[in-house]
Amino acid sequence: MASVPQKKAKASAPSADLFSPKKTTTDEVALTHTPELVIALCGPIGSPLHSVSNIISDMLRDSFGYTDCKTIRLSELIKKYAYKIEPSRIIPDKPEFEKIQAQIDAGNELRKTYGGSILAELAIHEIRFERENHKMSAQHEIHVPRRVCHILDSIKNQEELDLLKTVYREMLYVVGVFSPLEQREDQLKRKGLDSAQVSKLIDRDSGEESETGQTVRDTFPQCDFFLRMDAGTDSQLTSRVSRFLHLILGTKIITPTSNESAMYAAASAAGNSACLSKQVGAAVMSKEGELLSTGWNDVPKKGGGLYTYNPDEPLGENDKRCWNRDGGKCFNDEEKTLFASDLMEILEGYVPAGKHLEVSHAVRSSKKLKNLIEFSRAIHAEMHAILNAGRVAGDKIVDGKLFVTTYPCHSCARHIIAAGISEIYYIEPYRKSLAIKLHGDAISESETEKDKVRLLLFDGVAPGRYLDLFKVRPDSRKKDGMLIKTPLKESMPRLEKSMQAFPELESMVIRSLTKQKLIASTVLQNEQDNGPGAA
Repeated sequence: MASVPQKKAKASAPSADLFSPKKTTTDEVALTHTPELVIALCGPIGSPLHSVSNIISDMLRDSFGYTDCKTIRLSELIKKYAYKIEPSRIIPDKPEFEKIQAQIDAGNELRKTYGGSILAELAIHEIRFERENHKMSAQHEIHVPRRVCHILDSIKNQEELDLLKTVYREMLYVVGVFSPLEQREDQLKRKGLDSAQVSKLIDRDSGEESETGQTVRDTFPQCDFFLRMDAGTDSQLTSRVSRFLHLILGTKIITPTSNESAMYAAASAAGNSACLSKQVGAAVMSKEGELLSTGWNDVPKKGGGLYTYNPDEPLGENDKRCWNRDGGKCFNDEEKTLFASDLMEILEGYVPAGKHLEVSHAVRSSKKLKNLIEFSRAIHAEMHAILNAGRVAGDKIVDGKLFVTTYPCHSCARHIIAAGISEIYYIEPYRKSLAIKLHGDAISESETEKDKVRLLLFDGVAPGRYLDLFKVRPDSRKKDGMLIKTPLKESMPRLEKSMQAFPELESMVIRSLTKQKLIASTVLQNEQDNGPGAA
């Protein structure tokens, strides 16, 4: 990549009314707001990430007047910087399986050598480099709003996501793109991969054991918007992307789907849980779309219901949840420890001398033992929601839908099936679940098996962005009794961000890359000459 020109830009005069006495401080700050967007894509291998990137780019240019949409492919950054970990390292173009394997290996080694967020850092460098080049060519030293979008295709790691959120805040939207397993397998096979190769790549991509590896399974649930491409058609893809863009740019009045409202209710309910292990929320909706009940995981109390916070009760003296008993301990973990000790006593006479410590460690660290949930005092969120729905709505639960923040365990699965639920929607995976293994006769993750209870990934606005995208200021929709219509090509993101807020954070990333000798120091020198705020 060419270095940033060192010639200082000629200062251009601000517009005559930029600092007019008539303008308030709020007005002047508002002038620094930018329509610039950073959209990061995340999704399992085989999902139509590139297609989503292209549609976002085309729509922003053609419909919303964005002058430029730049796609930064992290796989290309791996290819570009692979020589830094090994001078002779080359990512092959063919065959496809070897190429993808080599990219994953090189990406893992880059993260191991330079830190888990290194690919996001390099993407930030690309964004900053483009902005600096524009400033130099346009000869601007003051902020000039630009309708530019940077699309990152795609993030795979928690530290990458954390850094992007820290730097870009409200400017960043993370979009999860997902296709059913059958479609993803078919897409990979079209590239010439056989079934064994496809399975291996899907396993590696979803969540490797290495801390510096790809962990899409853990990163994906933290997206702001989920696009589930179950139909696999271009029309579906275009329609979903269009709704997302109109939402973030506020150019149409769009209200939540019943599914989005139900998942928001489930996520809100999770906040009631005082479980020491994990907060989970659930909501039950009738087949007509009526919200019947919510539930969360916590300890049941006599008389019905669960223990909850009581502001009139001093120091929670009647709250018998785990946080308030025996110093605050997890009874499930305690019982598993006792179980391991009992098992070691049984094995005592069968373990060779000198092997007791090794066997004891193996037993206590066993995944099967760690995954036991049978000793928890808490009722699970799904069960709580079903009980509540049965109490207030009776048989309205039959053929209804259940929304849960985390994939249900096998214990909840059997109750869900027995209750007559037809569909389950979840956001976060649960690797320990045996739901399909034990109840595959009645429940399925396949989109097409409508004769079974379907377990589906949630689609739409994530609960964490629900209020940001659907709640509006009073009178922001009308003026003089009429609907306000903002031209698409003059629209601003609903969550506005000042250009003054993040250049210094980008500069910190640039300095880190320069220090590690991953990039030349020209960008850093240019910022020292002109100041990061000039970007």
